[in-house]
Amino acid sequence: MCWLVPYLGLVAAYPLRVLLRDGNVQLPRSLDPSPLLYPSLFPIVIALSLTPAGAGISNPFLLVNLVLSISNLPPILASTWNLQWLLSLSPLLPSQWNPGQVPINDTLSLIAPINVTLTSALTSILHPSLTASELRLLSSALINLLFHASSPQAIILRALVWGGGVAVFLLCEDVISWNVMLARVPLHRFRRAGHTIIGAGRLRRLAGLEKGIWSSYDQASDSEAEITPTRRAAKPRKGSYFAALTKEQARVRRLGYTACVYVIVLGTVFFGLRPYIRDHALDGVDPFVWAPGYVFCGQSWYQRLVDRLSPGSGYCVTAGSTAAANLRLGIIGFWGVILTIGLAVVTTFAPRLEVDTRRKIFHGMVVPMFLIPGLFDPPFTHLCLSIAVALFLLVDLIRAGQLPPASQYIARFLQPYVDGRDLKGPMVISHVFLLVGAGMGWWLTLAARDQSDWDWIEPTSLTFSTGVACVGLGDAAASLIGRRFGRHKWGWKGGKSVEGSVAFTVAVVSGLTAARWWIVSAAAVTGENWGTAVWTKLVFAGAWGSMLEATATGVNDNVVVPVGVWIIARGLGL
Repeated sequence: MCWLVPYLGLVAAYPLRVLLRDGNVQLPRSLDPSPLLYPSLFPIVIALSLTPAGAGISNPFLLVNLVLSISNLPPILASTWNLQWLLSLSPLLPSQWNPGQVPINDTLSLIAPINVTLTSALTSILHPSLTASELRLLSSALINLLFHASSPQAIILRALVWGGGVAVFLLCEDVISWNVMLARVPLHRFRRAGHTIIGAGRLRRLAGLEKGIWSSYDQASDSEAEITPTRRAAKPRKGSYFAALTKEQARVRRLGYTACVYVIVLGTVFFGLRPYIRDHALDGVDPFVWAPGYVFCGQSWYQRLVDRLSPGSGYCVTAGSTAAANLRLGIIGFWGVILTIGLAVVTTFAPRLEVDTRRKIFHGMVVPMFLIPGLFDPPFTHLCLSIAVALFLLVDLIRAGQLPPASQYIARFLQPYVDGRDLKGPMVISHVFLLVGAGMGWWLTLAARDQSDWDWIEPTSLTFSTGVACVGLGDAAASLIGRRFGRHKWGWKGGKSVEGSVAFTVAVVSGLTAARWWIVSAAAVTGENWGTAVWTKLVFAGAWGSMLEATATGVNDNVVVPVGVWIIARGLGL
């Protein structure tokens, strides 16, 4: 009740605040409900899905997100930031909580300013690539990761996103912006080496002086400082400082900026992330020693190498058998084959295909890579997806920062697959959102479990595959079918068709059915029920995702739809 009253009060005031903006009645062109729904309600519903049975309202999952829910409401709803901060503290008012939780509540009271600061920082980096609703939703996800990461896999993800991201942002922001400004200076504007710069305006003024001014030596002057300008001095244009450099000086300076960024990134990895991950996630084992053992400890050549370099130190760094390591190695090999085939297909047929069709090939590659192979070893899949997201962000940083020599090759590779959304801001978001949507099932499902080691011994859940079914099958089917055969449009804004929504439902239900069949077969469960109740749940999950995909506004459906389907699948017990 302490959350519901201020939330409903602010939501009810939203239309009035929009209409009476700046003290005058202004009819908006549209009234987008996404700022009230996704950043505020999604975190709460996810927290309720993650909350263990019997935990009550005092569970930290729920408390953090109740505070975030109110602090994520649009600033237009509250007259001042202090008022919104005060209202966000209302879920902490009940007095029935245990006294031992007072330190946690003190920490929770700082969530609102942390959220505002983080959202502001993300806006300065990612706007307008991400909308306001997406930025607030991203801020909520990062804060939850900061507060609740407990498993080794989540701790590594937190280290990559928070440790690596914050370090690179604080140390490289200015250097990257300087490099971008320098890269945007046209070559003809650089000063020629060994020549004095005389602007065209000064040259015209020199040529237009009175006749005979050069007739006597005592009237002559070769100093431009003695020529009084007749016009107001123009303001220096952006990049004019870099235009005073020669081409060689600009090239050297760009190499210096690039080297600085690369050194900072490598220093962050080796001297920041490496010791943190070693001490908090890997029980004191160096990550660069742990990683080969995690994958190769079942190989005889690796055993001989370890015996030669460090006799008696053992082979495997986890409690699992060599068979588990061989399985991980096989999964990596299978992923490599799928990536090779997919890239060969897309590069061969790209000139003959539309942009949307080219993009959906990557969506299709996600299905064989993760739908069932990702269920063999969920902690390993969780780790690989986390590392892949971090690498994708680093690669896009190199591209957006125009850091030679890799930036031009990255931009050239991505150019055939970008759409209008990718061109709105500094970040190409499509490939990142595709991977994030696919990984939602693993990240959220493992967050709900007490997974303290790296070996998977529990029964596999269907919720792992919900993200892959949505972005790999549902989104691709809805786009391809809707664009070609969509004749009946839904009555709301968005342009989605009924045919595309039906295709989405069928594709998601098919993917979830295939994943469930494999889970039942692998568990060797005899007499598993495939009755009407199970099929009804599967169809409802697919239809829910379809409606969410058709009605989503202000957010990317590759993220919110997998989250919505995961919530339904977990709530229905699939």
